Amino acid sequence: MRSDIGIDFGTDTTRIFMGRSIVLSRPTVITIDNATGEPKAYGNEAYQMIGRTSDRLTSVCPVQNGTIADFEAAELLLKKYFAEVSGKKLLRPRTMVAIPGNITAVKQRSVVDALESAGARNVCLIEAPLAAAIGLDVDFSTPRGVTVVDIGKGTTDIAVLSMGGLARCESLPIGSGSFDEEIIRFIRREYNVNVGALTAERIKKTIGCVKPRELEVGMTVSGLNVFTGMPQSIEVDTTRLYDIMMITAEEILGSIQRVFEQTAPEMVADTAKDGIILTGGGSLTYGMPELLSQRLGLQAKRVEDPLNCVIKGIGKALNNSQVLKNGDYRFRSLEDLTIE
Repeated sequence: MRSDIGIDFGTDTTRIFMGRSIVLSRPTVITIDNATGEPKAYGNEAYQMIGRTSDRLTSVCPVQNGTIADFEAAELLLKKYFAEVSGKKLLRPRTMVAIPGNITAVKQRSVVDALESAGARNVCLIEAPLAAAIGLDVDFSTPRGVTVVDIGKGTTDIAVLSMGGLARCESLPIGSGSFDEEIIRFIRREYNVNVGALTAERIKKTIGCVKPRELEVGMTVSGLNVFTGMPQSIEVDTTRLYDIMMITAEEILGSIQRVFEQTAPEMVADTAKDGIILTGGGSLTYGMPELLSQRLGLQAKRVEDPLNCVIKGIGKALNNSQVLKNGDYRFRSLEDLTIE
């Protein structure tokens, strides 16, 4: 329906679907004036301010580990993005939003509350791995197990789908952002140098890996020496990064194994034949599909567009409600949700 919108309110990026296409894709960041509480920048502009603001301003990432950590900042950001995509054309649209696979009822209510406060009329919650499967046109309506691993910035969702819904699911509060945190700690420990989140992310994307590279690559970055308080340049190489990034990778592997242990053998056998569907920005980490395939003994296939399959799935669900007919996916108000 034209008056409905879909949103993937992620730790790293907010994506909005309306009509037949993705109409917005911006960083989930807002810069706030500490004195007045007023927003000063949104999205890309706010993202570039991370670690570069004065004491008067603070760049806030309102979503942490897949859940809302700063309600007021989330509301301000959502209001801005809603206004950008709809202007004055839509009045309190119904909204479908992706959530981690097994978040608590309290956290579900916080998501609905933030969206309603930002202008949504009613809200439908859909699990991110389920939306990803819909976006990829995967048929999970039959009694055959389909395994989706969605590695986002703040969470990793591991789900086995069957008969139109989630047969097993685990949501891990770590993701590709955990690689950044490990890199920051490693550089401080080994070089006594502090680097920011943006620098750590650039290191990860440029030379980071969870599979040894054939040729070792180095990268020079600058930070602040913790003892002298002066800028210092250091060189980081892929060999050391591999050891550091494997800390997070091992946690993801362990979670996938736990889900399989709790899943019916028949559905695990289906995954052994069909392989794992790998989505999310973390799947773009160098060597991730190969690592999962080697350690789990089955094929892990990264999809063609891992960043947008969740929001595309939400769009398809909005335009064809039949894909969700086997589950209780209704548009509700905050009052309709009860804490169990």
